Formats: sequence, C-alpha cells, structure tokens
Amino acid sequence: MECNTATEHVSRSADTESERVILVHGTFASSAEDHGTGWWQIGSSAYRELKKRLPPGVSLASEGELFRWSGENAERARSKAAVRLLDHIKASEESGRPYHLIGHSHGGSVIWAALRLATARKQELRYLKSWSTVGTPFLHHQSRSPWSVSNIACMVMALLMLNPAALCLLGLLQMPYKVMTGQMEDGFVLRPAEEVGFVNATVRAPVLKGLELLGMSFTATEGGTRLGDFDPQSGESIAHFMFCTVDGWLILFAIALLGYFTLLLASFFLSSVSEVLRITWEKRLEHRAFARFRSRWLGIWTPDDEAINGLRATMKLSVSFIGTLAVRERVFVSDLFSIPSRPIYRLFAPIYNRFFRPLLDSKIREIVIKTAQGNDRPAAQVIAVSPHPVLPPPTPCAPPLPEALQTRIRLKADRHANDLGPKLRVLLAQPSLSTGFEAFAQDLSGRELVHTSYFDHADVIDLLGLNISWCRGRNSLRRAGASREIREWFHEFKRLQMVQEAEEEALVPPIDSTSSPPERSMAA
Repeated sequence: MECNTATEHVSRSADTESERVILVHGTFASSAEDHGTGWWQIGSSAYRELKKRLPPGVSLASEGELFRWSGENAERARSKAAVRLLDHIKASEESGRPYHLIGHSHGGSVIWAALRLATARKQELRYLKSWSTVGTPFLHHQSRSPWSVSNIACMVMALLMLNPAALCLLGLLQMPYKVMTGQMEDGFVLRPAEEVGFVNATVRAPVLKGLELLGMSFTATEGGTRLGDFDPQSGESIAHFMFCTVDGWLILFAIALLGYFTLLLASFFLSSVSEVLRITWEKRLEHRAFARFRSRWLGIWTPDDEAINGLRATMKLSVSFIGTLAVRERVFVSDLFSIPSRPIYRLFAPIYNRFFRPLLDSKIREIVIKTAQGNDRPAAQVIAVSPHPVLPPPTPCAPPLPEALQTRIRLKADRHANDLGPKLRVLLAQPSLSTGFEAFAQDLSGRELVHTSYFDHADVIDLLGLNISWCRGRNSLRRAGASREIREWFHEFKRLQMVQEAEEEALVPPIDSTSSPPERSMAA
C-alpha cells in the first residue's frame, strides 16, 4: 500500500511539473462539465487521441484546469474571454511552467485576442511554447479615420455636452454647502442666457419649459431668473425651500435630469470616438503581436469550412428587408376600399422609395449582418474574414490543409450529412416546432459540417502534436506518427512563417524519405 501511494504521489508531481496543453472551445460549445463529448472535454475521442500524440513531458489540462468561456457569438464575449485566458495562464507564467494553446473556431479568436492584449500590456508570455488554431475565422475590423469629418464632429459634440454635464454635477455637489453658508439667500437663481453661453442655454431650455408646464413660477431678479415661489422676505429658509418643498425637489430633479441627459449624449459621442481610436491602435498592435508569436503558430483550415465561408458571405449580403411602396392593384374586394388612398400613395411613394426606403433597408441589413458576425463593437465593421490573424501583405497567408486531406474531411462530413433527411422529417412531424428543434439539435453529432469535424481525422491531430513537439525544440520532434504528406505540409507552413532562411534551416527539421504510413482511423 505504501508503495502504491508513493507511486501515485510521484505521478501527480510529474504531471504538475509537465508542460500543459490548454484547449479553448469555440462559439456555442461551452459546458459546465469537465467530462463530455466535446473535443475539449476530458474523455472525448479528440482528447484521448491528442493525449496519445503528445511528446514526453507534455500533458493535457486535467480536471479542474480546463478553460471555458461563455461561447456567445459576440466580440464583447470574446474580448472578455481573452482577459480570462490571460488570467488562466498567469499561474503558469509565474511558476515558469511551459504551456501550449489550441483553439477551435472562435476559440482561436480568443487566443489571438489574448496575445494582442498581452502585447498591449507588455507581457512577454515567455512560457507560451505554441498556439494552434483550427477552423478559426479571424474577423478583421475597420472603422472610419480618426480625422474624418464625422469623428471630429463627434469629438466636438462630446466636449460641448460635457460642459453642462459637469456644471450640473458640480452644482448638485455644492448645493448643501451653499445653502448652509447663506450663498443662496435670494433662492435658486438662473444666470442669464448670455452669461452661460449658447450651448448651456440651449440644452437647459427644454428642462425649463417642462418646469413651466408643471406650474413652476419664474421671477425676474437683478442676478437672473429665480425658480419657484421662494420669497426672501417671508422668513422661510432656503434650506427648507430646497429640501422640504415640492418646488425645491423639482429643481433638484431638473438639475439631475439635465446633467444625466447631457452626460448620456457625451458618452454616446465619446464611445464612438474611443472605438475608432481603439481599432486604429489595434491595427498597429496586431502586426507587432504576430511578429512576436508567429513562429509558434499553426493554422489549420480548409476552403470548405462553413464558418469561414458563411462569415465571408455576410459581407456580400444584398437581400432587401423592406418592400417598395406602390399602389395596390384591384385584385381583392378590400382593394376597392383603398381607392381613396391612391392619391396619397402616388404623392409620397416616390419620395419614400427614393430616399427613406434605402436608408431603412441599409440600417436593417447592417443590424442583421452584425448580428450574424457577432460584431457588437460600435463604429466598427468587418472588412474581411480570413484563416490568418493578420491580413496580407506583408504577412504571408496560411496555406490550407493538403488537398487530399481536404477531400477526406469533406467526404466524411457529406456522409454524415446524408442522415439529416430522416431527422428533418421527424422535426417537421412534431406538433410543436420548439420541441422539434430541441430534439433535432440533440440528434446532431457535429460531424455533418466540415467546421465541426476536424478532430475526427487523425492527420489533424497529428498536426497539433507536431506543432507542440516542434515548438519544444528539434530534438523532441515526433515524426514517426505522421504521414509524409502531413509532415511536408507542416514543413511548408512553418517555412512561410519564418522571416529568414537561416531561421528556417535551424528550426525546421528535414523531411525524411521513408514511405508514408497508411491512413489511420481515429479508432485505432
């Protein structure tokens, strides 16, 4: 018994000290359970097969160490996940424990966002040995120029709105002090419009009109206009008027409302300006980040990937959501009753169809496209979707998987997709669509799509193992398990990521001429 306990202790100690592989799932793939059938969960076929291909001294994240994020299709969620990922690897960085990152779909986007964030924070990530992305659709954002007319206009409007907002806030904070020190013995007096300026006078005008409609009295004085029925000669204290009467509370509420409204407008304009500046800064940052981490990167994808192609298609969406306004033909009986409205249609339809309809249609289309892309960043649009973190030039593109492997992945997905017919018939036969969709979703295995079936292929797992081994050093490269085709493709991918030929010859081992082993199934 003591011997077994000692062995178990040594095993746990060795696992703790070994390099760790952290798996990052993609959109809609989150789960609260560590064990499951998801490729990143303990016990899944992908988890077991990847574990077999890890070199000595490298282990997958164990129970309690798995990384998970919300999996929402939103840039905000992916950015939050990037912060959490940096926190997750912080212990490894502090303890000096090397680690590797593998992300599927937008899990790769989370990794890339974390690397950009680390570059911005000047965190070296010295113990990050490798990072791999599988079927990741990298979204490339663009915004208007920081010096565009609209951006400058937003900055000017933000500054103009901040002034009355600051005055209102300062006035509320100083109100108790002024009341106690007798500085408001004449009551609450508004300064004339020419003294406060055009902007302040303009933004306060609607509030004053509202107070007038509520029955607030306005009395002209030498210093301006006094609000409310406060009379300095009556003996009533200004403190009692401001804090114990209806007029006093209305004045305080009006000041708070005006401050909140102007602050709201200022924040609206500032958010647009800040996002423009942020995206401009990120465009410069991502090149620095990729220059630091590209030698450790492996990007796996195929031209048949539905997620990449689908997101690309959203940028070319031209469907119309709003119909034109036209006089209806007399087909139904009800059309006879629309005859009196025909002159109005003929008068306003051209104006609506020419000016208002394109504008509304464009806004609705923009909302639909951004929702499909998960692009909830203000003042930003997706200009490209690629399997590469940085748009070329000058960075070389990531080559797709070998054509033979692409064909195998596509054909296997097609075979599984043939089973969708019976499942769709079951869905349509359900009395409730919600019940039918729930059952249909449970029946889907994920292998019907290329995007969700990468890990069903041994060659893809081999590539992930190769990148982990290669990034640990030439002597630890495990080459016997992968086919010659896969090793040649891996060699070419790494060659494209090298800046100088000398680095390529020093880091990338030569390909041996032994015959390639036959294709292996995941069940082997």
